[in-house]
Amino acid sequence: LQPVKGLRPKRSSNLPLSMLSAPFLRSLALRRGAGCASASASISVRSFASSSSSSAPTVVNVPIDEARSMTAKALEMIGWDESDAALQAEIMTSAELCGNNQGLVKMYQPEMMAPAPGASKPVVERETATSAVIDANQSPGMLAAVMAADLAAEKAEHSGPISVVCTHNTSTSSGQLAFYVERMARRGAVGVALANSPEFVAAAPGGRPVFGTNPLAVGVPLPDGPDGTPSHPFTFDMATSAVALFGVLSAKAKGEPLPANVAYGKDGAWTTDASEALDGGAIATFGGHKGAGLSLCVEILAGALSGSAVLGMCGSKREAKSWGHTFVAVRPEGLVDNFPERAESILEAVRSSGADVRIPGERSARTALERREAGTLPIPGKIWESIVETAEKGLPK
Repeated sequence: LQPVKGLRPKRSSNLPLSMLSAPFLRSLALRRGAGCASASASISVRSFASSSSSSAPTVVNVPIDEARSMTAKALEMIGWDESDAALQAEIMTSAELCGNNQGLVKMYQPEMMAPAPGASKPVVERETATSAVIDANQSPGMLAAVMAADLAAEKAEHSGPISVVCTHNTSTSSGQLAFYVERMARRGAVGVALANSPEFVAAAPGGRPVFGTNPLAVGVPLPDGPDGTPSHPFTFDMATSAVALFGVLSAKAKGEPLPANVAYGKDGAWTTDASEALDGGAIATFGGHKGAGLSLCVEILAGALSGSAVLGMCGSKREAKSWGHTFVAVRPEGLVDNFPERAESILEAVRSSGADVRIPGERSARTALERREAGTLPIPGKIWESIVETAEKGLPK
């Protein structure tokens, strides 16, 4: 993928995973197994069942560059300018590269990605040397999150060692949080990201939805290789819900059942019916009361702290369409010597502690390696059909 202009600071040296070479990814998969991490329980988006009225194949293998450029063109056709379209396409394609279901599935219903009425560029509305608040002005979460992650890393670098940047008033999901903490780690900062979202998740069985899927992510810089090759950061990215929202939406679209014990029906009992979970039901948190507690913390830190919509002060976060992020950047050299080596030592100890131990991100890194070497992305036919049609015609009239 080509770098895009717009929101990226000129000093940024970040390289999105989708820009990495196959040899580098091979080294990553075999040596570190980090990156593209997602620990959320989710349904893999492999294929959408074709309807009798459509000739779209179940899965099509699309060249990576074509997937990115066609997605960018589709986003331009629905109202985004060239730089904003390219950045969103980069983030979605990067997620697709490592098999994350926060990728191109967003284009299955392109009207959901269209600019909100009155949307404009994100702007910094409050700022100190080590903090900032960004008003996203109803722009997508992806655009605001990139701006916030880069600003947090920049502030920690020049005024640190710690900075905090929040966003509010975003209108759509930020997608894969690992993308942003990876950017921060590539600049030498430990990155922490939290995001709240509309209420789809219940705090307990039988309760009405109060939380979003409320993901959190961490990115950690690691030592460069012996030959000076930049190391890929360790990243960990998880939703605090038992299943990702896009996993539920894709199950509904495919007519497939949900896994057991990840969603509730209208009566508060467990259901495997995605439609029932979305209409009067709720998604569960992972890990029972512990997951609910973690989701509550994300709701407070990404919702209340950012100034976004919070329940009790608004009737519905879905209707308010003001969702938030909080990004924390830490320059480890301001606190300890040899942090990357110390972090790598921990990862190696964990990795060697048992035959079945896998560091978060290993599977995704191997998926990215395989797809980069193949040069193509396996995209569900109906999603690719939607992208191509939108790129040619825009939204349906």
